Amino acid sequence: MDEGMKACPACGEAIQAAAHKCRYCGTDLDAYVASKETAVEKTLFSGHPKVIYTFSQYFFVIITLGIALLVYWLRSLSTTFTITTQRVRFERGILSKTQDNLELFRVDHFDLLKPLGMRLLGLCQVHMHSSDEGMTSVYLYGIPGLEGLADTLRECSLRERTRRRVMPIEHM
Repeated sequence: MDEGMKACPACGEAIQAAAHKCRYCGTDLDAYVASKETAVEKTLFSGHPKVIYTFSQYFFVIITLGIALLVYWLRSLSTTFTITTQRVRFERGILSKTQDNLELFRVDHFDLLKPLGMRLLGLCQVHMHSSDEGMTSVYLYGIPGLEGLADTLRECSLRERTRRRVMPIEHM
């Protein structure tokens, strides 16, 4: 093959290196490469929620002389969120673990909740409504930068629906 030629990723025929569409099979090369890249699952966030994620929790820590901080710390330690471009994984438990997965193509819509106590700390909560019968409602909380991550999750959800050719069902 010449320097100015490359193989079409779809059919393998030799085409010009600068080509955006294969003249043999008609494949849009830019879209083909982009679709292959989106099929790879990338981690957007992995970790525990913040120990104290609302202003009222600070109040309870002060009133209980720090005992509530231990309870909140154990709760945070027992919850792990792993958010990828294709799914949201929840792991709960300290000694015994339970893991749930919510595929993003099943998410119907997102609600962004900003109660006053969370807004004072610069945090928010995301409520995901799902068509999955086992997980119809999922909450994400205590994650730094969750508001921007919610927009990314919405885009990933729409991309996954398109990639898997899933059409939403309208409830009447």
